[in-house]
Amino acid sequence: MSLSELLGEIERRKTIIQTCFKDYDYHLKVKEFHKASEDLWGIVNNVLYSIGLLRGEKLSEHSKLLRFVNDLAVSKEDKDIVDGFVIAESLHANYYHNFMDEDMFNRNREKVEALIRKLEEILVEEIKDIGITP
Repeated sequence: MSLSELLGEIERRKTIIQTCFKDYDYHLKVKEFHKASEDLWGIVNNVLYSIGLLRGEKLSEHSKLLRFVNDLAVSKEDKDIVDGFVIAESLHANYYHNFMDEDMFNRNREKVEALIRKLEEILVEEIKDIGITP
C-alpha cells in the first residue's frame, strides 16, 4: 500500500469514527444503550484498524484484531489495552443481546472511553512517527 493509499484509508476510517461518535452521542441522549454500545465498538475497531495499517497490518479478521491488541499492549507495556478491549467486545455483544442495564453500561462505557482516548493518542503518535502531521 502506497503512502497516499494508506493516508486515504486512515482518513476514511477517521470519517467513520466521527460518524460513530455522533451516533454515540445521540444514542446516549435517547438512552438506546445497546446502540451506543455498538457505536463504541465501531470507534475502537476503526482506531485499531488505523493503527494496524500504520504498522503494516490489515486487521480484517477478529483473530487478527485479538492478536494485534495483545501485541500492542505488550509493546506499550499497558495491560489496560487488553482489559479495555475485552470490555469493548462485551459492548459489541450487548448490541445484539441487550443484556446490560443502564448502570452496567455506564461502568463499561467509561472504561471503553478511556481505551479510545489511549488508542487515539497511540494513533497520533504513530502518524507523527512516519513524518505526517495529524
